[in-house]
Amino acid sequence: MTRVLLAAGIGVLLFLSYLTAIRPAFAVAYALGGLLLLAWAWPRLVARGVHLQRSLDAGRSSVGEPFEETFSVRKQSRLPAPWVEVQDLSGLRDYQPGRVVSLGKRPVLWTSQGVYKQRGRVRFGPTQVVVSEPFGLFRRQVRVEALNEALVYPRIWPLPELVVPASQHAGIAPRTGNWSDYPPESSGVRDYVAGDSFGRIHWPLSHKHGQLMSKTFEQPLTADVWVVLDLEGSVHHGEGLESTLEYAVSLAASLCVQVQENGRQVGLIATDDRGTLIEPSRTGRKDRALLDYFALCGADGSLPLARASVWEKLRRLPRRAVAVITPSADPAWLGSLQSVRAPGAALIVFYLDACSFGAAGSNLSFDLGSETELYVVRRGDDFSRLVSTRDAVRLV
Repeated sequence: MTRVLLAAGIGVLLFLSYLTAIRPAFAVAYALGGLLLLAWAWPRLVARGVHLQRSLDAGRSSVGEPFEETFSVRKQSRLPAPWVEVQDLSGLRDYQPGRVVSLGKRPVLWTSQGVYKQRGRVRFGPTQVVVSEPFGLFRRQVRVEALNEALVYPRIWPLPELVVPASQHAGIAPRTGNWSDYPPESSGVRDYVAGDSFGRIHWPLSHKHGQLMSKTFEQPLTADVWVVLDLEGSVHHGEGLESTLEYAVSLAASLCVQVQENGRQVGLIATDDRGTLIEPSRTGRKDRALLDYFALCGADGSLPLARASVWEKLRRLPRRAVAVITPSADPAWLGSLQSVRAPGAALIVFYLDACSFGAAGSNLSFDLGSETELYVVRRGDDFSRLVSTRDAVRLV
């Protein structure tokens, strides 16, 4: 509006100057016109040489952890840039790193801190630079598409030590689900040693190398704990971090980390739309695969927990303990859980009380039996203070 009024005023002044033939009026009109033209060209010339760089120190990229960004803005034009605004277009909640700076010969640097508020792929950028001339009449916008990206994992909480049946302690092997009950797998070859059976000789490689080579074997790796994560979309309630989905994912990630830190193996079966199954591994790659999955997964499953294929998968897998994480109030999944019970194997249930997250309807009333560990999780609970019970439970 100011630009329009100024242009209109110059036009009126020129018109009156022609009518009155007053030379000072012509001088003022031409000066104002030149000023308007200069104000229009100034930000365009400066914006062409403005360069922005933003670098990210991702820190420990998990929900609730801090991060830091460093911004650097410089210009190549010789014209001064008294007003340059940097605007962040990332849309990150509660994070506004932009500011207004004045550029001279040296670049302007500043840092901005924030906290991860959501898991998943977090993008920092694009960025918009707005250049204005000293009079504030014209602006020029430059969009910088460069992005920094961080994969943010769910928050890892300390958990109480899980109870494991006595039959799983060292020196006692369960009758079902023990690794010794499964045939060995060939893992490589070595030179033949006197006493090796003929069945161990790898004849093709022996012929190739001109000497006897024997196969080496490993027992198939079994999970000490299989985590079953219910990702059916209709059973999850709440919003953002205060939702059953985020609590369930954070709980599953915390459980997997605790099991791994104790030197045991852990696998995952999820009821998402792909029926995800992540088996344990002797290397750290699968450990990272678990966290990567927890960072990106969503409640996109369509089948209820009782009808999901997870139970059929569990029956075919060796197992020492099964931990189910669900907010489902449908008691049908209890029968499916009992169907995969193996002698000496532990059953653990983390039940998320959906009503505490705003779900309507009645709570679940169930009796898991004396050999099943139950943890009831409500909104606002501290995971490290969860207490298990083996009694019949009615949530009210």
